[in-house]
Amino acid sequence: MNKNYTIIIVDDEEEVKNRIVSKIPTDFGFEIVGLASNGYDALELIERVRPNVVITDIRMPFIDGIQLSKIIRREYPKTKIAFISGYDEFSYAKEAIELDVISYLSKPITEKEVLSFLTKLKAKLDEEFQTLFNQERLDKMYKSNLPALIENQFNSLLHLSTITDSDLSRFKVFNIDLSVGQFLLGIIEIDHDADFSKIEQLRIFLLNVLKEKFSDCLDMHYFNTGYGLVFIINNETIDMEEVESCLYEIVLTKKEFSDIKIKIGVSDIFDDFKSFTQYINQAKKALSYSNYLNMGTVIYYKDISSKKSIHLQLSREEINEISHVIKFGSEKEIHDLFENLIKNNSLHQEYLLNKQYYIVNLTHIFIEFANSLHVEIQELIEGDIVERLSEYHHLSDMFTFLEKLVFEIRDANIQKSQTRANDILEEAVSYLNSHYSDANLSLEALCETLGVSISYLSTMFKKVLDTSFGKYLIGLRMEKSKELLRFTNLKIYEIATSVGYNDVYYFSYSFKKYSGQSPKEYRNVKQI
Repeated sequence: MNKNYTIIIVDDEEEVKNRIVSKIPTDFGFEIVGLASNGYDALELIERVRPNVVITDIRMPFIDGIQLSKIIRREYPKTKIAFISGYDEFSYAKEAIELDVISYLSKPITEKEVLSFLTKLKAKLDEEFQTLFNQERLDKMYKSNLPALIENQFNSLLHLSTITDSDLSRFKVFNIDLSVGQFLLGIIEIDHDADFSKIEQLRIFLLNVLKEKFSDCLDMHYFNTGYGLVFIINNETIDMEEVESCLYEIVLTKKEFSDIKIKIGVSDIFDDFKSFTQYINQAKKALSYSNYLNMGTVIYYKDISSKKSIHLQLSREEINEISHVIKFGSEKEIHDLFENLIKNNSLHQEYLLNKQYYIVNLTHIFIEFANSLHVEIQELIEGDIVERLSEYHHLSDMFTFLEKLVFEIRDANIQKSQTRANDILEEAVSYLNSHYSDANLSLEALCETLGVSISYLSTMFKKVLDTSFGKYLIGLRMEKSKELLRFTNLKIYEIATSVGYNDVYYFSYSFKKYSGQSPKEYRNVKQI
């Protein structure tokens, strides 16, 4: 294989480095891309050039070959490592095996030894490289990635203003003919506020259910987009009763599997797939009406295009009455209030009821009510109150929720106590300031000490301090070490230990990565 692999050589003796360079033939498939005299320089060089191979001396100042190899194995696991040494260092053999070192070259290094090493190394690298370009392997990868390729092809249509026959012909590569039959488009929107892993599980579940429900009678294609799962029904003729029955079954099956909410927008039937953009927009528009009252989980464009819509609004008198009753009314008066609101709006059932203004009015009333009692309404409900109210398809369900919320706000006012969240974070920061020198300090240990979950404390660091626990602790330790370097005469290894690093070399590496200077350079600059 005609491929050059890159090498850097790390040794504190210039003569050794030059000797190795001179013994590597220029046409042997390897290229020397850098030389370093110590572990610090080697790390910077590796980060910059990302070599295939690092040949390093074992005994070097600052960071020795073993320590350097540990860092390489952790940060750049694909890089091959070879040791060179002028000593009979069998004590390093075990560590070399654990670090997956590929060879051990002894000084003085002979040309024969170098060529033998490079021959074996090139065979190993060629074998690894070959697996990426093996045709049989590529064929298998193609087949395994075929669904993703088809999905990408469908997604490409979303970015076209005009779809041509040429665009559709590309699908024939995948044995998909979009030039015949009737088509129907649908979009399944999954509640994006749910847990991400559960959303993905539900997405896969829905794909399988779609395939199962439609496979016997209709051809179907489906693909993921940024706004939902798109499905395309394709058949010689499409029976809408059959489609509606299948979608209804899908909704019922989904309820048994997950509590995460979904909405389905469905276009009209069409017979020219070059009109894809027009009908995907119909499905989107149908989804946009999901927040209207009197609309179910599945919204058909044919329904919303034939109905009139009206905007529900609260009058000034109704707003004042609701505000007064929820603040001062008895339990019965509050219940009667919401019963009357349902009854007064029951006359509009034949319309599409746009509840946007209605919800804004109600949200304002309840936020004002909560604020008057010094209660954070977000602590009582999951998510934003506007979004929560928008989820309801029927007034009776929405007012049942609001009636319950009235009493929850009242109870919260009575039982209100100082929020625990800021206290926990303050306690955590105080603990870190007192224990940063503990090398075993970790997020898990801190959470166990405070009696909180890892996810909760991680969220607090991100939300309040706009950082992670790890970054905060590193920053704290680095700033403390700067103070010690600036104002004390402690040795660097003593400073490393005092800020929680057992390994002075890794401390020096971390310090340079954080500040841009080695501890010694930083101390010298500050003393000038």
